[in-house]
Order: sequence, then structure tokens, then C-alpha cells
Amino acid sequence: MKTKNIKSKETESWALPGNAISIDDFKEGIKKAEKGPFYTIGESKQILEGWRKKRNSR
Repeated sequence: MKTKNIKSKETESWALPGNAISIDDFKEGIKKAEKGPFYTIGESKQILEGWRKKRNSR
């Protein structure tokens, strides 16, 4: 199975070996990730249940 690689500044992983980043860039990335979005427990359960139903219906 082939996958399509989509590269953009938003989705590019900067935390790979060989990619040097500054401490400030690292801290900025953490702060950005902490802002969300996050699912509630109920939302997570609904998403998981939907995924299970879709997987089992194949």
C-alpha cells in the first residue's frame, strides 16, 4: 500500500535526528501543542466506537 506524503510547514516534523532547532523554537512548539484542540472523554469514546464499527463492517 502506498501512502501520499504531504509536506507543509504546519505538519513537518522538526523533532527528527539531524534537524537542529533552538530552545526557543522547541518551547514555542510545546506551547502551540498545549493550546489544543483536545477531545473530551465522551468525544474520544464516540470517535473510537465509530472507528470500531467502521472496521468491523468491512
